[in-house]
Amino acid sequence: MMWPWPGRYRRWWAYPPYYPYIPYAYPPMYPQYSPPAPPTPLSLEDELEALEDYKKELEEEKASIEQEISDVEARIRELKMRLEKGAKQP
Repeated sequence: MMWPWPGRYRRWWAYPPYYPYIPYAYPPMYPQYSPPAPPTPLSLEDELEALEDYKKELEEEKASIEQEISDVEARIRELKMRLEKGAKQP
């Protein structure tokens, strides 16, 4: 019996392929690296303003941390008083 299409069942290593071969252009594996642009120098006034803003943010953060520390200390004192009185926590 003949196969319906002669050559249809060629081995996979048969070359050239039956269809027009169009090589696929793969994208590059790694994109081209370009170093970051150097930072633009700030004027003295801009740098001074930025540092003052940063100092204000740090002071606000410091106040927040101090408030949290005082809350923790108050809770510690409360728990110690409960232990001294012998009251059990529910």
